[in-house]
Amino acid sequence: MATPEQTMPNTMPGSMPAPTMPNTTAQRFQDGPLRHILTLDIGGSAVKYGLCNTLGELTAKGQKPTPNDATTTVQDMVEIIASIHDEVKRQGLDFEGIAISLPGCVFPGGFMYTGGALPYMYGQPFADLVEKRIGLRPTLENDAKAAAAAELWMGSLKGIQVGTVLILGTGLGGGIVIDGKVFQGPNGAAGELSNLVHLCDNFSGVRSCEAQNVSATGLVLRACDALGLEYRFTEDIHDRMIPIDGKKVFELYHEGNEAIHQVITDFGFETGKLIFNLCTVLNLQKVAIGGGISSQDCLIESIKAGTDRAWAECPVRMYKPLVVFKPEIAVCEFHNDANLIGAMYQYLCAHPQAPQT
Repeated sequence: MATPEQTMPNTMPGSMPAPTMPNTTAQRFQDGPLRHILTLDIGGSAVKYGLCNTLGELTAKGQKPTPNDATTTVQDMVEIIASIHDEVKRQGLDFEGIAISLPGCVFPGGFMYTGGALPYMYGQPFADLVEKRIGLRPTLENDAKAAAAAELWMGSLKGIQVGTVLILGTGLGGGIVIDGKVFQGPNGAAGELSNLVHLCDNFSGVRSCEAQNVSATGLVLRACDALGLEYRFTEDIHDRMIPIDGKKVFELYHEGNEAIHQVITDFGFETGKLIFNLCTVLNLQKVAIGGGISSQDCLIESIKAGTDRAWAECPVRMYKPLVVFKPEIAVCEFHNDANLIGAMYQYLCAHPQAPQT
């Protein structure tokens, strides 16, 4: 009788081609009549917007500063959205609806349970407020899930059965695709990877979560430690003081700074370990890396190398065959437009038929 090893394919875990599945929903949208939606992406510093059609094409793009100071209220954000709506209308451009990507946990029905770095959004019936102001009810989507939706629709995760995006920003954004759909969870809270505990021996520490480790913020904090720079990292984001940013980190890397080269290597391994843990639960086929720092080739190569190292050094490496399959690592294709396109896709899923006129 053949042993299990003899009946297994002669390939390493992760090297077998990943099965794909057709996204018939997306194809139906693209094959149907051309529809236009006003899409917005609310970020920490800017509210980006554009007119998106069912081919994923964006026109009339622009942005306005995000209101976010001690006196800001949710109504201030509603007024920003209303001004964008009115501005696009004044250009003579027509659209059937509005779709918004934004930080935080969105309950079904458009209620903001949390608001990420926008404290005035917490606990707000945001979809109701926007509808009351402009007469159109928006669809709301968490920003990382919107990025996952864009990649699922026509990007790096197209045709993938199980995959995820990791958005390396102020925190760690996560969007999980299961059976060809962005997984929301019953409360819209699936994929909140920022909250994963990174340092279990300091469970309640301010830097114990993945948000402060596998993120652009985490990379900068590692660089500060390596360079001996003083910084202040507190629970209150307005009280933080960090002397350098991601741009400076990569400038030092390309200048050949050895300490920063080691920081990038270590960051890649930390990301690889996170990917390993996610794969033990989700059996991911593909991981797409997004966020501003994902444009740095050296970072992506470090993450790929770190993922290989995680599989080579994992605690269960002695078991053969290893049942934690290594996924493909890719870069998100849509970069700064991902959330706008993903918000459009989620709108179409919620409204598969154009409204009757």
